[in-house]
Amino acid sequence: MTSDDGARQVGVKRRALMAVRKIGGEQKTIERAARSIRNAARFRAGLPIRRRDMYAIRKGSGRRFGIYGMGGCDVTAIVGAGPELASHMDGPFCIGSFGAADRTRSDILLQTLNPPDSMATEDVSERLGLDGRYFAPTLFEPTFRVPYQSGIGEFPKNVIVLSTSADSSRTLYRHRELGYLVDPGGWWLVTDMSDVLGDMSTVKWFAANFEKAKRIEVAESMGNFARIISELRSRMGAFVVLLNVLTVDPGSSSLDYNHANSPNRVRRREFGIATSELASKMSVPLLDVDRLTKQMGISGQADFVHYTPEQKELIASEFAGLLIDADVI
Repeated sequence: MTSDDGARQVGVKRRALMAVRKIGGEQKTIERAARSIRNAARFRAGLPIRRRDMYAIRKGSGRRFGIYGMGGCDVTAIVGAGPELASHMDGPFCIGSFGAADRTRSDILLQTLNPPDSMATEDVSERLGLDGRYFAPTLFEPTFRVPYQSGIGEFPKNVIVLSTSADSSRTLYRHRELGYLVDPGGWWLVTDMSDVLGDMSTVKWFAANFEKAKRIEVAESMGNFARIISELRSRMGAFVVLLNVLTVDPGSSSLDYNHANSPNRVRRREFGIATSELASKMSVPLLDVDRLTKQMGISGQADFVHYTPEQKELIASEFAGLLIDADVI
């Protein structure tokens, strides 16, 4: 099949997808399946797959190369580096951010290396709508598949990107009896509020079985990340990149933090310093989004982990250059 034939097939599938969307709605399971089929056709035809959280393309018959981001919304900025990095590839390539803020705090990640018994977590997973692999050591597996996408295969984790944003901001809860940690996330935000308020039994159950865990200290967080980096290197020889967070609030004009009225602002600044020191100690490159976002200007940001399109473009360019300069690509 020629590339023109592949492109025509992709065009037919795209029109079919639009018809499905018109009938079933954009978020229906049927559309997700149709989108997966369309993207698989693009991949076979040598055309790129572009999603908010990933970029993939099949180029030649060389080795597969994968870049795996583990973090919240901030890590999706690396996906923009896909086209530039793909130009250096001679085989199938995929870059993506496949984590989520509610499962990427360092102590949650380390917990997956010795997860609680599945029978013990079955109830909480069902009640809170947790992903089926919430307690699985996903980060520490040597390969990955793109969620909700078939037909493009499995990729090695040649590069892994980690973010410290969840450690600086997320709140965890500990099971009172069994001691395991969980981040309930924002499940109520994607559920009809009448369902949430009408089922107070879940709220009462959670309060009876879980207690709020203490906020993770900066030193503890850095110790956890040091262990995570060592595990990733020893298990799969991955090239690890650390990503820091913006240390100030968008739109704030504060220059002196001695009298800052926002402890979260001070905390992020402490995390920024500690992350730089850890990167140097572990010989890990630091993707300095704090510097890059300030360089572009932060007044247009919604908050400290959601970047503007212009900022994402700059971060992606810096990330691509970092990997190329390090001879990883």
